Amino acid sequence: MEPSPTRPRVLLGLADEPGQPLIAAPWIGSFIALGSLLRRFLPRVSGRQLVLAVSVPRRDYVAALIGTGWMLSCSAPSLNSPASVFAESNQSTYLRGVTDNLIISGRFTKVEAHRDGARVLLGGRLLPIDRYRAVHVLEGQQESVCSPVPNGGYLAEMAGISTSWLDRLAAPPMDLALVGTSKWLREDLATVVGDGTSGGFSAAPLSNYVLPFDSRGATWATPTISAARLAEGVALPETCSAVVLDRYGAIKYLNDITVPIVVCIVDRSVVDDSAAETIIEARHNNSRPVSVAEELRWLPPAAVEVLAFTVAV
Repeated sequence: MEPSPTRPRVLLGLADEPGQPLIAAPWIGSFIALGSLLRRFLPRVSGRQLVLAVSVPRRDYVAALIGTGWMLSCSAPSLNSPASVFAESNQSTYLRGVTDNLIISGRFTKVEAHRDGARVLLGGRLLPIDRYRAVHVLEGQQESVCSPVPNGGYLAEMAGISTSWLDRLAAPPMDLALVGTSKWLREDLATVVGDGTSGGFSAAPLSNYVLPFDSRGATWATPTISAARLAEGVALPETCSAVVLDRYGAIKYLNDITVPIVVCIVDRSVVDDSAAETIIEARHNNSRPVSVAEELRWLPPAAVEVLAFTVAV
C-alpha cells in the first residue's frame, strides 16, 4: 500500500555527499509530502492559479524537496513494448531507451537480425532488443547521449514506484520548473536523501527524482531557471503545471507567471519584506483563500508559515 503523503513511515535524512552520515529531520518528509499534495490538488485549480507562499527560516533544500514530492507522485507513463516501438520507428525517429543499467537517447538507425536475437542500433549503440526495458519516442532531434540509470533509492520504494522506475526515466513528466539562483538549486538537488533511522538505506540524490536538465544526461524533466533569465524573456515550458519560485529574485515575477500552481519560497534569513509584499499584492487581486489544512491537507512543520489562495489567470 502506498504510504500517506502526509505521514511518511520513517524519519528521512539529508547529506551533502554520498557516504556521509544522514542528518535526520521531520521537515524533510513534510516538504516532500507537500509536493505530492500539490499534484493531487491540481485538478481542483480549475482554470485559476493556486499561489502557495511558504515562509521558512532558511531556503536551503525546500524547493528541491517540494519538487521531489511533485515528481514522485506523478502517474507512471503508459508505454508500448520496446519491440513494438522499434518496429514502428524509422531513421527519422528519435528515441530514449532504458536498459537495467543504461539510458540511451538519440536517433534510431536500424534493427539487425542475429543468430542470438535481434539487435537495435540506437544513438550509435548496438544492443540486443531484449535488454531494453522501456522505450519512449522523443519530439524533435536529439543528440546521442548515454548515461547510467539513476538509483531510485528509498523514496522510490516508499512511494511505491520502484516497479515503474525505468518507465518513468524513459518518459518523465515535463510539468515542473524551478526558478531562483540556479547554482543553489543544483547544489540542493545534489543533496542525498535516505532513511535517516537506519544509516541511510538506499540513499540517492534528490536530482534522481527531479531530473534537472543536464546536457550530459540522457533523460531529464525539470529546468532549473535563473530568475534573471525570466527578465530576459525566457518562458516557462508550455507543459509546465507547477513552478517553484525560490526567494525574492524569482518571486518578483509572480504576476507574469500563468501556470496552474506557483509555490513561493520566502526566506526569512534575508531581512527584506519585498517577497512578502509581492505575494500580498497578488492576494489582493480578486483572490479566493485556500485552507492549507482542510483543502490542501498539509500541516506545515514548526517555524514554517504558509498562505494559500487562488487568483484568476
